[in-house]
Amino acid sequence: MMPDSNKIISEFQRIKALGFVKNKRINNKDGGIGNTFEDHLGVSENNKKDPDFEGFEVKTQREFNSSYITLFSKSPTNPDGANAILKDKFGEVRDPQFPELKKLYASIFGNKQSLIYKKYYMQLKVDRDNSLLKLKSMIVVAAEQKKIHNINFYHYKSATVYHNFVFSNFLSALEGGDIMFDIRIGVYNSGKNYGNPHDHGSGFRIKKENIAQLFETTIHIE
Repeated sequence: MMPDSNKIISEFQRIKALGFVKNKRINNKDGGIGNTFEDHLGVSENNKKDPDFEGFEVKTQREFNSSYITLFSKSPTNPDGANAILKDKFGEVRDPQFPELKKLYASIFGNKQSLIYKKYYMQLKVDRDNSLLKLKSMIVVAAEQKKIHNINFYHYKSATVYHNFVFSNFLSALEGGDIMFDIRIGVYNSGKNYGNPHDHGSGFRIKKENIAQLFETTIHIE
């Protein structure tokens, strides 16, 4: 069943009416804009696979920012220990303090080869026989940011709701290069997990202007 957009639209309008709100995660350099919005939605912080709010994945972006939006994070699962295999085979030492520990950060596409660390060419290969992806509805929120006494404040000014994800369109966008897969495999450098891979959010990313092609319905909210 398609989630009801009325509640998330009314919640967005309520948060928008608050004007500039203080960043609630001042120690979270990258995630403060999203965490603050979700805090006002009443969403508890989690890394689970379920949607964020009433069946919707919630994404935030600074106004006029053309950078990629993460559709969803997904670590490779085949074969077992895929992250460790990728890290050990293709990674590089990125921190001279830990010369024995490799990391792998790479952006790869379905329509071209990416040269990684000036050594390896990587490209996505789409498997159209196994439909393993779940993504149904999403809201992307744009916010204006300003600093007051060196603290970020955000005004969530507009949003776009996307309904009815079309899996075949997702595959076509992958093959055409409109979606990239970011590999972000770090490594623990202390504690009991020392040397083990640490996935920092490997996932599928897309520019906002290309999202609509993945869904049947788009609702813009001002």
